[in-house]
Amino acid sequence: MANAKLTHPDQWPRISGIVPVRQRRRLAVRRVWNLVGRRAELDELLGVLERLGTGSRLIEVTGDAGIGKTALLSEFSKAARARGALVLASWGTEGPRDARYGAFDDVSLFEGAPEIRGRLAEFFPEDASLRHPPDRVVRELLEEMAAPALVLVIDDLHAADPGSLALLAGLLRRPPRVPVLFVVAYRDQQAGTALRSALDGASPHVGAAHLPLDALSEEEIGEILAEQGIASWQRQLYEDSQGNPAYLKALISERLASPGSVEQGGSPGHYAVFLRELDGVSEEARAAADAAAVAGGQFDAELVARMLDRPDSVTLAAIGELIGRGVVRPEARGPYFAFRHPLVHRAVYFGAELSRRMHLHSRADAVLRERGAAAPERAVHVEQRARHGDLEAVDVLDEAARAITGTAPVTAGSWLATALRVLPRGPEHVQRRARLLVRLAKARGAAGDMRGCRDTMHEALRFMSREPASEHAKAVAFTAMIQRMLGNHAETDAMLRAEYEALGEADEVGRAALVFEIASRELNKGDWSSCSRWAAQALELARRNGHRSQELACLGLMAKANVSVGELEVASGHLAAATAILDGMLDGDFAYSLDAVVWVGWSDALLERWDEALWHFDKAIQFAGRTGRLLALPHLLVGQVFALYNRGRLDEARRAAEYAVYLAQRSGSPEQLVSAYSMLAWADTIMGRFDRAEESGAVATGQFRGTVSGFEALALRMLAEARLMTGDAEGCLALVGPVGGPNLGSADACSRVAWYELLTRAELELDRPEAATKWAESATAAAQILDQPGRGALASLAMAQALLATDPEAALCSAERAASGLAAAGMAVDALRAKAVLGAALWHHDRYDDAVRELKDAQLGLERLGAVTLSRLARKERRRLAARNSRARTAATAATSAALGIVAVLTERERQIADLVGEGLTNRLIARRLHISEKTVEMHLSKVFAKLGVSNRAAVASMVTRDRPAADLA
Repeated sequence: MANAKLTHPDQWPRISGIVPVRQRRRLAVRRVWNLVGRRAELDELLGVLERLGTGSRLIEVTGDAGIGKTALLSEFSKAARARGALVLASWGTEGPRDARYGAFDDVSLFEGAPEIRGRLAEFFPEDASLRHPPDRVVRELLEEMAAPALVLVIDDLHAADPGSLALLAGLLRRPPRVPVLFVVAYRDQQAGTALRSALDGASPHVGAAHLPLDALSEEEIGEILAEQGIASWQRQLYEDSQGNPAYLKALISERLASPGSVEQGGSPGHYAVFLRELDGVSEEARAAADAAAVAGGQFDAELVARMLDRPDSVTLAAIGELIGRGVVRPEARGPYFAFRHPLVHRAVYFGAELSRRMHLHSRADAVLRERGAAAPERAVHVEQRARHGDLEAVDVLDEAARAITGTAPVTAGSWLATALRVLPRGPEHVQRRARLLVRLAKARGAAGDMRGCRDTMHEALRFMSREPASEHAKAVAFTAMIQRMLGNHAETDAMLRAEYEALGEADEVGRAALVFEIASRELNKGDWSSCSRWAAQALELARRNGHRSQELACLGLMAKANVSVGELEVASGHLAAATAILDGMLDGDFAYSLDAVVWVGWSDALLERWDEALWHFDKAIQFAGRTGRLLALPHLLVGQVFALYNRGRLDEARRAAEYAVYLAQRSGSPEQLVSAYSMLAWADTIMGRFDRAEESGAVATGQFRGTVSGFEALALRMLAEARLMTGDAEGCLALVGPVGGPNLGSADACSRVAWYELLTRAELELDRPEAATKWAESATAAAQILDQPGRGALASLAMAQALLATDPEAALCSAERAASGLAAAGMAVDALRAKAVLGAALWHHDRYDDAVRELKDAQLGLERLGAVTLSRLARKERRRLAARNSRARTAATAATSAALGIVAVLTERERQIADLVGEGLTNRLIARRLHISEKTVEMHLSKVFAKLGVSNRAAVASMVTRDRPAADLA
């Protein structure tokens, strides 16, 4: 049977860095997993114990290997002992099948009753011969214990020796005269005839029950993983582990190891639990297991037999022994088999001695070559046996790498690196070496190793001939992309222009690659109009040459450029065309279009299509993680953070930001580092983690290099937001400079509204209402150009906040538009911020109950989302207004009881102001006392003059003083 692709240990994607470094140790040790998903089963066992009464009971706990039977029984034993029961537990493991009474001769069996252990020793001497029938001996011992509750636990019963099964059968057939709870655990798929006979032959007086353990659900796996890793990583772990706790632990151990350790065998602790399953197997079975592991996760018996030079019958018998142990399973009709799980495969593979593995690889390749197997099947073996100068090995590795580069770049890179080591360095091989280096560089780049990719490309270009011109041009374009991401802008521009001029007009394929990279460079610089022009040229060339992946990339780039300049209708057209191509792609093409998804997803987000953005980002992120194509992953994650924030999924947003930081650290790209660290600083700040936010903000600031790129400008707003929320309003305003000054030249048109709203808040924090009003007016102007519901509502929010500081009663309309508009646009966090502003505006209209309701809704909503910092601000405003309301109501009540004539004509706010005039306060002091502007005081006072028929403050003071009761004046 042909090996399935990517089933060999050397082909596994290198994804050990899925979790950020500072989380690694916590994941391995911080959680107690035993009871996750098993609490109901534990309660059921304890319930049976409590109802044991006068008769014995038998509970069969069944499930697959690693499903948690031992963990459940261990927890049950502890809980039963805590309830006063005497628990005798035998934790059997796989071992020699010729042992006698091993389950009952377990040292741990009578750890709860050491004196019984000494007595039992005479019945189980070292030669394992009994002087009396074993069931009678053990039955008498159990009866002598006469405990209030006696529990006998036997784990791994499927691996028990025949003597133990016979002894248990005797105890169940003739149970002790004292009630005993028998709890046995076994793998139901490995339950042999003897085991079933022992359990089925129990006395009718022994009540029996079956407790099967199923795989954990995705939600339960999420409980184990807690806040670790992003959602797609958790989902991938759930799928890879199949809901099995043992597999989950081993997978996490692998992926938290230092990079490369999994490929070299990792820590023995990763696989020890699985290797123990081979303890006691015959030499033939162990040899078959080693050969099968080298052959692949799936294998056929004939291949294993020829690798070992054994008769088919001997090999099949050995495989049958492995099936009995549950190590392998039949895969289909005929001599086709597979390891139970990839982890078991890896355990056996890395558990084999190195020189033996290499010999088996050579034997496997010889057989596969005779069979005419495809290059990807042979490559994993050729890589192990290739020697310098073996051109046939180079051919196999080269062809195999071509077949899998799109979906397994790290494996392809490993094969190409081996091919380059084997390839002779003579002049006749120079051009082949150059081509192999280019492909190796692309594989390294796809895997996120940007510096290694750049260095390899430079080496390739030194060897590479300028003919064919299209190949040279594409190599230069790829090098320019990597250098751009690493921040080498001047060198990149010069390289692109020189190659473009040298190429001429004839070679359209090479020109398309160069033109597209020039367009990307223009977008990176913030020259969106120039980007659109270059991208349009690249699109025309891509369509003429039928290059769908490049057509998609051009359309996505043009959509992003058009969105950035505010041409939303044109952008929507490009985006629709790009989405039609993207959604119809198969994995083979999708692998080379992850960069395009960045542009498509960001365009979706800036057009306020949050669900579409998340769909595209999630799909690309899952694919990138599954295949190890990490080059575009930090940018995809940053886009996902932005969309998740607007949808109010803050916890997921923070985890995505932390993963983006980890990948950006590996890539070394300043652009990715600024974006990822800024997003993490913002996420930590909004969730109240100020210390971590400060660290991330410092790193992001340290990566600035003058003006920023488009990605950096998008992320810097989040960093500015983080600074403002931590009380650094001046630091927030300082970030306007890198983004192009007051006009925000480096920010796209859609992001400017959010920037201006943020700057409005910063100026208000510094008590500069006039400056805040100017920023709010800028937000309104920017939103009018776009005509987007969400951005328009955000501009209304900016204006409402500015008006609260200058003309509070005029803020209500803007606040209402902001709250309803942001909620309708799906911008969850901003909508709740707007509700808090609406509450403050309602208070100034004397609608105290409505104000309290809006502020309470905002506070509780932000708490539910995890926006700790924003919820605290809402709570603070709620308390402040409540205190002011109490003072205002007290003053109003006194005035009402004293001056009925004034009450008849003045509003509550007008009465407040009239009373304060009577106390001799100036307009400025009245404004401070009531937390309103002087202009508002003047407006209300003019109404007081008109209603009372007076023309000056003295007359108002006289009327208020005259109408007060004597007690008040005293």
